[in-house]
Amino acid sequence: MKRLRKKSSADKVLGIVDLFTEEIPAWTVEMLIKELGLTRATTYRYVKALYDAGFIVPGAGSSYVLGPRFIQIDRQIMRSDPLLRAARPLLDANRSKLIGAKILSGFYGDRVLSIHVDKIDNDIALTMERGRSFPLIYGSPSLVILAYLPAYQLRNVYNANAEKIAGQRLGTSWQEFRAEMKKIRKAGHRVGGYDQGSVIGVAAPIFHAPKAVSTSLCYVRNRDICTESDIENLIGQVTETAAKISQELLNYRSEDGTMSPVFPSPRLAGQQHYDEDDGRAAATEV
Repeated sequence: MKRLRKKSSADKVLGIVDLFTEEIPAWTVEMLIKELGLTRATTYRYVKALYDAGFIVPGAGSSYVLGPRFIQIDRQIMRSDPLLRAARPLLDANRSKLIGAKILSGFYGDRVLSIHVDKIDNDIALTMERGRSFPLIYGSPSLVILAYLPAYQLRNVYNANAEKIAGQRLGTSWQEFRAEMKKIRKAGHRVGGYDQGSVIGVAAPIFHAPKAVSTSLCYVRNRDICTESDIENLIGQVTETAAKISQELLNYRSEDGTMSPVFPSPRLAGQQHYDEDDGRAAATEV
């Protein structure tokens, strides 16, 4: 039986950040004590560490809210992330009127995060907003990454999510699921949104190393005006642009001329725990 790693103090401090959501954007020390089951002294120590680092700041009524440090970090990512530096000029250069939105997604641990969204068609309702994460088994941007995981990791995903995978019509057995993932790899893209949602999303993998995929590019079009010819056109465009981004990343060197290990490896972070509500939201998307 696998032993669970005991959470360190750093894990617990950073875990507090995850409590700040749209539903509960402000937390008092009393709320944190009740939620976390920690002593008052420990809670104050953790809050002070986050405050000193700028991750939380005082809000109204003795509460704390997320702080400006996140804005600084976001700016640093936008300016220095090799993927964004390589992708954005190529995305900006593609001005096809068929594309209603362009989405870059990245694989982090056991979820896929929207890291860059360029919405062109204002009539499109996107759930894949920048900064929102989704389970690996929902949506073409996620599935086109999932398909390139090593077989043993795919097996872990299947074992932990067999019922949901069957519900997404990705296979009712491990053999069927593996075959579906092989089809995606062979095609080099994934089209989503045929059966539900308001958009069609066509996604292609982005390689940062040979056979290593941790990001994807998805072109989105309003389903009401999307024809089969449009889809074929989008497949060609998204795979071509993703290939160009991949080439940029494969050739990437840091400013001092050395290769930099700046890209996440396509590796699951422990056991899968997918949020069912998030899954439903993502399933209505691309």
